[in-house]
Amino acid sequence: MTKRKQSRSRDQKDLRRRHNERAFLFDKDLSSCLGDIDRDEWEFAISISGGDVAAAARECGISDLPRGAKALWGRSAEEALGTYRRWQKKRRR
Repeated sequence: MTKRKQSRSRDQKDLRRRHNERAFLFDKDLSSCLGDIDRDEWEFAISISGGDVAAAARECGISDLPRGAKALWGRSAEEALGTYRRWQKKRRR
């Protein structure tokens, strides 16, 4: 990982900590929140699983995650979903 990417990753972690965010797991279609996980627990699980959402969820005690599940950050499931949708909309422009 380059220094720039490391710095950005560290900045994002700090921001999530300051905002007291959690990881929320959604199905592929983003129609249902399947669970939420404490920030520190999720950051550790996702790092040891190499970014694999399903493997990280298993590390956190959530099994049978459907294929294509997504982990989104926020203080609530609604906020996490809203942030993701705004990001998608901005990305498409």
